[in-house]
Amino acid sequence: MMVASPGHSAETIYFDYGLLGRSLSTSSLEAFVADGTIDDELTPYLNDLSPESKEDIQTLLSTPLSSLSSGVPEDMSDPVVLSQWLYSPIGDLVLLTTGQLIQTQGRQNGQHALRSAVVLAAADPEGLSLINLIRFYPTGGVRLNLPKILTLAEAINTNIETTDWLVDAAIQGSEAAAASAPALDYSALPMLAETGSFAVQERSLLLHDEERNRTYPTDLYWPNDLDAIAGPIPVLIFSHGYGDTRTHPEIVAAARSLAANGFLVAVPEHIGSNKAYQDELARGLTQESFDAMEFINRPLDIRFLLDTLEQRNDPDFQGRLQLNRVGLIGHSFGGYTALATAGATVDVNRLRQQCDPETDFAPDTVNIALLIQCRLLELEASPEAMRQLTDGSLADERVGMVMTFAPLSNLFGEQGMGQIQVPTVIIGGAYDIATPIVLEQLTAFQWLTTSEKYFYLVENLSHTTALTRAVLDLVYPRGDVLEGFNETEQWLFNLTVTLAIAHGHLHLLENEAYRPYLTSAYVETVSVEPTRLHLLRSFSQLSDL
Repeated sequence: MMVASPGHSAETIYFDYGLLGRSLSTSSLEAFVADGTIDDELTPYLNDLSPESKEDIQTLLSTPLSSLSSGVPEDMSDPVVLSQWLYSPIGDLVLLTTGQLIQTQGRQNGQHALRSAVVLAAADPEGLSLINLIRFYPTGGVRLNLPKILTLAEAINTNIETTDWLVDAAIQGSEAAAASAPALDYSALPMLAETGSFAVQERSLLLHDEERNRTYPTDLYWPNDLDAIAGPIPVLIFSHGYGDTRTHPEIVAAARSLAANGFLVAVPEHIGSNKAYQDELARGLTQESFDAMEFINRPLDIRFLLDTLEQRNDPDFQGRLQLNRVGLIGHSFGGYTALATAGATVDVNRLRQQCDPETDFAPDTVNIALLIQCRLLELEASPEAMRQLTDGSLADERVGMVMTFAPLSNLFGEQGMGQIQVPTVIIGGAYDIATPIVLEQLTAFQWLTTSEKYFYLVENLSHTTALTRAVLDLVYPRGDVLEGFNETEQWLFNLTVTLAIAHGHLHLLENEAYRPYLTSAYVETVSVEPTRLHLLRSFSQLSDL
């Protein structure tokens, strides 16, 4: 694609800070990027840095964002995909927020200028780099609002410090609990994900809910020989995340492992928020990355799936499925789905306050997960939709256990999370930048009032395995940790599946033989670097430290 040099571009970068503001010509920055020249304008900024730091800045300014790390999506280099995403509701909110920091020459919000610069820079042969973004900025100057940038930086730093405190406190609390546990050789407990003995049968269903006019596929996995299992067959339903799919290899592997251990696992496709829906955005077939009605449709997908299993229980499964107490497993948006289906209700007033674009940057609002959660407010035009979200009518009494990985949960608030009265497991990664562990998982755990609650913190883990690699490469660049993660990724997967098996057997079948797995002593014994797990059973384990 041939792209001409920009007819209008930013000639000056302004650092606005009242009377102390400064400026820098774009040509000075371009000369530094080209050959390392540090002229009189750049000297106050760069002269005292080491040669290595100067080279790092050159690389950061000139390298296309998609090339900075293998964890950055390739779509970051596609101007068509970027354009579609930036015109979506989430993209628009990102630009509106960023535009408060990066303004036009006339000190207006840079939302529209940024959108133009990003798309044009991505279409340029040199790619979407920071220097190219400045070149294609369509006003004579780029103004950096330093007071707001510093406020944002302070909020981010506060969140980082709080996360660091949480990691240290979780380690201490979990180790203290492990030290007082009954004497047992926890290392001798078999890794359940590796010991499943049943052959697995699979079947795909196409479910049609006439009431909602919604058709969606669901995959079932279960032990092939039901006669070899004594008693009822426990049921687990896995809800995938935003932009994901039921056929993700990790989901399929987990489902097969659970089925090999005696569970029936159902994995529905949430058609309004899955990968296919996002692909339609990239192709220009829709204007949003997910349908806001998914906040309602996802829990109702679970309900209709359970209704279908009840109808099929006798003819297909000898009436063996235990459907009066099922387990829900969910990741990210799927975590929201599981929590809402278990009874959590949305705190709309809290969400309005956090999503107000005029709200100043603060630690509790600097939260990427709000980009998804704030879209729920689009449903306020429908009283019926808001009633369903706030009065508990999305809950299903057949839910007997919830296990969530990096769930979207802040939107529930204290009262909403307090509605859940079944055993609840929340797992979060310390390096999760998509659903930050302090703002999403820790607060949700604190708000739970159910007596059976579990909070697992995983060191050095982000939202997904791909994002973990990107974070360990770019945000917290530690090559040894990244190498260790690559070497132990399968072990972490097996451990989390083992915990799901153990929680399922204890909370759904009341099999006490699995309780030793659900202890701090177990995870402290079997976890390996760099993604060690730590377990807390109450918030007081943190507040007492």
